[in-house]
Amino acid sequence: MADSAPEERHSVRGAFDLHTHSVFSDGSCSVGELIGQAKDAGLAGMAVCDHDSLSQLASVRACAREFGFPVLAGVEISAACAATGRKVHILGFGLEATPNGDGPVERLVAATLKARSANTLWQAWRVVRAMGDDTGEVASRLAACDVSDAEAVDPAFSVDAVVHIAAASTGVYKQHVMEALVHLPYLDEVYQRVYRSLFKGQGICASDISYPEATDAVRAIREQGGVPVLAHPGQMDSWSVIPDLVAAGLKGIEAFHPDHDAESEARALRAAREHGLIVTGGSDYHGRFGAPECVGLRCVGPAEAGAGLQELFEREPVLR
Repeated sequence: MADSAPEERHSVRGAFDLHTHSVFSDGSCSVGELIGQAKDAGLAGMAVCDHDSLSQLASVRACAREFGFPVLAGVEISAACAATGRKVHILGFGLEATPNGDGPVERLVAATLKARSANTLWQAWRVVRAMGDDTGEVASRLAACDVSDAEAVDPAFSVDAVVHIAAASTGVYKQHVMEALVHLPYLDEVYQRVYRSLFKGQGICASDISYPEATDAVRAIREQGGVPVLAHPGQMDSWSVIPDLVAAGLKGIEAFHPDHDAESEARALRAAREHGLIVTGGSDYHGRFGAPECVGLRCVGPAEAGAGLQELFEREPVLR
């Protein structure tokens, strides 16, 4: 992760944080809380891009109108590239949910959302089984599963507790499992040790799902009238797929992100010039459920974003 303060790259005041997450997916903050933080930071506008769902867009827009603050209600589509075997994330702006949920984007992400929730509930069930029915055996059973800091684990952990924490979300995420399990923020050292023990390597919760092809995600966003943007290519090493994404209709690239160093930023800016793409940037803020510490940690200035971003904000008020 780049260690420069945001002020060294951009003035936060008057800039745009175009990548945040709310309780509608795997963030800990409500949309209103995100807007409040953005206003306090002096941002000119922001985007809320929750994962793999459009059903929350109307609620995000209603909240933005209530607060009188410029917000892009977006989506982040979890995708992949079969040729490279790497994950690729695509942001989508300017979209509306369809009345029956049968738009191109909604049909594309429906399987992801269902599979992720099912997988996460299975992971929660695995933890419950490891803990056993007798709460006195929590430490020993988790230790046997190579889970560190077992004493930090809530003995009352249950699948129901995970579902309760995820109640506002359009899906169930491993962040909800961790919140129910340890009640600690993502950056806490104990959280990190427990998380790695459970979800990484040979952990009892190590499991993933399949994702749609990234070019299909770009096409779906365009077909539904939206603007597709490649998210954090430096974080996911998705540089090689850019030409194919452009051919499919890609319109923007996220240059500024907490996991982008100066070299990644420069590479993204070169790709934007080469392919005529809108430049975006954002914090990828998840509240206590993620590493970025605040809204606006990374952002994009009006001059860098250009007219394309202005057009998105001008269009937003008429969307539902």
